[in-house]
Parts: sequence; structure tokens; C-alpha cells
Amino acid sequence: MAQQLLYVDDEESLRMLVKSHLTLEGFDVETASGGHEAVALIRKQKFDLILLDLRMPEGDGFEVLRFLNEQGTHIPVIVLTGVDDVSIAGECVKLGAADYLTKPYNFHELIDSVERVLAK
Repeated sequence: MAQQLLYVDDEESLRMLVKSHLTLEGFDVETASGGHEAVALIRKQKFDLILLDLRMPEGDGFEVLRFLNEQGTHIPVIVLTGVDDVSIAGECVKLGAADYLTKPYNFHELIDSVERVLAK
């Protein structure tokens, strides 16, 4: 059975592009356009990995990371963001993020990170 990924980003074109690439790599991918939608999906189904943007209008990535911590949910998270800031990366790691990639990342970097985090 394919591993279940949740990809959360408010940019629809990027969501569809990344989803299609990950699907071609053999993953089952659900998408959400913001943190609130992501939390609703996390409550309903099991995911092996979450790919999470930080800055979104409908609930940011920090809200999702805090929700996962409050629930004691141990789903690995890779933060994907346009914010290249060491203090923000550190905060994400403190909240449980397994990896942090800054946009623009290339697809090979993303797949390498996904495979590395899922192998842990």
C-alpha cells in the first residue's frame, strides 16, 4: 500500500504540481489549502508524512505543528517555506518538524527529504 502524504500549501498551482510529482513517485497524496483544512483532514484520516507550508491565510503551519503536539500525534512533518530564517527553522524543529526546505526547492531535494524522513 502506498504511503499517505498530506501536502498543505495555499498556492493551488504549486499544490497540484507537487501532488502530481509525488503521485508519479508512488505516494497517495491529499492536499489542503491551509492549516484549518489540514487539521480537519488529520482528524479524519491517517497520514505517514505531512508537507507543510508556514505562511497561509487559513491557519498557518505553526498552528498545525502546535495541533500535532497538543494531540500527541507523531506524524513526521517537512516544512516547505519561502522563509529562509534560522530562528524560524529552529522554532519549527522545536515544534517537531523533521526537516525544513526553503522555496524554491527542486523536486529531487523534496523527494530526497521525503524518503529520508520516512525511512526514520
